[in-house]
Amino acid sequence: MNSNDLVKNILQRDVDEQDRILKSTEVIKACPVEIDLGNLLVWDPNAVDQQAYKENREEYIKNTMRDNMQLLVNALWEVPIERHDNAIVAKLPDAKTIVPREKPVPKPKPLTKWQKFAQSKGIVKQKKSKFVWDEQKKEWGRRFGYKKANDESKVWLMEVPTSADPNEDQFAKKSAAKKERVAKNEFQRLKNIARANKINVRNDGAIINKKSTTNDVKKALATAKYSDASMGQFSERAVANEEQQTRGFNKKRKYESNLGSLKNEKDKQLKIFEQLGSSTTK
Repeated sequence: MNSNDLVKNILQRDVDEQDRILKSTEVIKACPVEIDLGNLLVWDPNAVDQQAYKENREEYIKNTMRDNMQLLVNALWEVPIERHDNAIVAKLPDAKTIVPREKPVPKPKPLTKWQKFAQSKGIVKQKKSKFVWDEQKKEWGRRFGYKKANDESKVWLMEVPTSADPNEDQFAKKSAAKKERVAKNEFQRLKNIARANKINVRNDGAIINKKSTTNDVKKALATAKYSDASMGQFSERAVANEEQQTRGFNKKRKYESNLGSLKNEKDKQLKIFEQLGSSTTK
């Protein structure tokens, strides 16, 4: 073999290698595939070649997937194309195949107390602009949030009302009022969450447990009466019968003096021994 034949063989081998790697964009199938561009889905109804599949399964699957992917790309280049910020974007059509959801449809959020009231009164929420005019800076600024317009929290001078105490700190008073408003809003938010989860909550935030027995309520009432500094000495009792029922709860235990009578101590010990020796023990 001369040098010319060797060069021809090498060049032919390179051409065959390129043909094997870079396949044609035209794919011919016995049955046309179904393409859903909305979901980027390709459905191949062609039968599987059992002989080729058994000989080399991985290669057969790779070639089939490559052909189907080439058909999908060819279909993508046929749809309308737009250019946004030096990027080519294809405008996909609506999906044809109904794909099942992975998770159930979320339930609608229950209405808050204010939303129910507004719905019953026919109050419609009007959307406000995010920007307002700042009189001090003479420019437009955000209504809420960082660097908002007409921010009164950063003022260096406040006028003292005529009815207020002249020695009262107006800045501290305003800061305390803001903290109270924030706490009230947070409390209302938690009450809305409890109402949505069907948890009975009183106006003071305490959770009402329907499984509480009468005895639990009596114990809670007795504990509340004896929870003040005077240990219930000055707590008024609404009903005399109520005091009779709660008697015995949270009662202080009385201890006898260590320097007592020897005869009483002897009688007490003998009584204990008699109880231990008797057939019926308490």
